[in-house]
Amino acid sequence: MNTTIKHVFVTILLGSFIQTGYSSELSIKKHYNLDKLSNNVYVIHGPNEAPSKQNKGFRNNPVLVNTSKGIVVIDPGSSVYTGEMVVKKAKEISNKAIVTVFNTHTHGDHWLGNHGIKNNFNNIVIYSHPNMKAGIDAGDGETWVKAINKQTDGMIQGTKVVGPTKIAKHGDSIKFGNITFKIYNNGKAHSDSDLMIEIVEEKVFVFGDNFRSKNLSNFMASFKGNLEALDMGLKTKAKIFVPGHGLSGGKKTVKDYQSFITKLKKEVHKHYEAGLSDFEMKPKIVETLNKHKSWTGFNANIGRLINLAYIEVENELF
Repeated sequence: MNTTIKHVFVTILLGSFIQTGYSSELSIKKHYNLDKLSNNVYVIHGPNEAPSKQNKGFRNNPVLVNTSKGIVVIDPGSSVYTGEMVVKKAKEISNKAIVTVFNTHTHGDHWLGNHGIKNNFNNIVIYSHPNMKAGIDAGDGETWVKAINKQTDGMIQGTKVVGPTKIAKHGDSIKFGNITFKIYNNGKAHSDSDLMIEIVEEKVFVFGDNFRSKNLSNFMASFKGNLEALDMGLKTKAKIFVPGHGLSGGKKTVKDYQSFITKLKKEVHKHYEAGLSDFEMKPKIVETLNKHKSWTGFNANIGRLINLAYIEVENELF
C-alpha cells in the first residue's frame, strides 16, 4: 500500500471511529444463534461465563420482540459491540426499526449495549427501574464501563454510557401494537433496580438476573426477595422463562434455581443456629449442594453467597 492510499485508509478508519464511537476491529464476529422462543420472541443466548477477553464481555441473553410497531429489545448486552450485534440480528427478524429498549437492572453487562442500538436508531426510548435511572444519571455508568473494559483487556473500548430515558414501575403495562409488556418488581431481589417483564400475548417471561439457569453470581441483594421474584414470575400465565444468564426453559428450569436458593439459605440458617461461622459452614454446605457443583460460577461464588445468606439470616433473627 503506497503512502497516499495508506493515509486515505487511515483517515477513513479514524473518521468512522469518531463518528460512531466504536472500532470495527473490536466488533463481535463470532456467530451466535438467534433462538426463537415463540411466534414473535427471540433470544441470543450469550456465553455462560464472566466477562473476558475471549467473549469480549458478551455473556447475557438479549431478547428481541417483533411487534407490529417495531422491534423491542430487552438487555442489549455489555458494550457498543453487543448492541451492534443485536441490531444485525434484528434485521434477520424484520425490516422494522428498533423502537424501544428495556434494561432489566443496573449491572453493566446487561445494558451498555444501549450505545450500539442508539448508534442506529437515534430516537429509541429506553426504559428502566427508577433506581437504575437515578444511578446512571448520577454517573454509575462510567464505573461499569471501566470495570468491564478492565475485565476484558480493553475489548469494550469505545463504549459510551447511554442510559435510560424513561422509568417503568411494577404494574405498568406498556403496549407496542399487538404485544403487551407487563412490568414486575418486588423491591430488592438480585439488585434494588430489577425489572421483570411479561410478554403477555407470547406467554414469555423475562426475569433478568433474578433467574440464572445453572449459573451463579456473587450479586445478590436479597435471598428472600429473589425467591419472591421467582414466585411472581411463576404465577403468571407464561410458559417460557428467560434467565439473565444460561438457557431459557419452562417452569422446571426456574424451580431448579429456586430450589438451590431455598436450600442454600436453609442450610446457612441451620448451621448458624448451631453456632458455626460462615467460613466453618462452607464445606458442609458445599457437600449438601453437591448436585449443583457443575453450575457455572459455583466454585468462584459459593463462598460469597454463603456469606450473604449468613448476613441475611443474622439480620432476620435480630
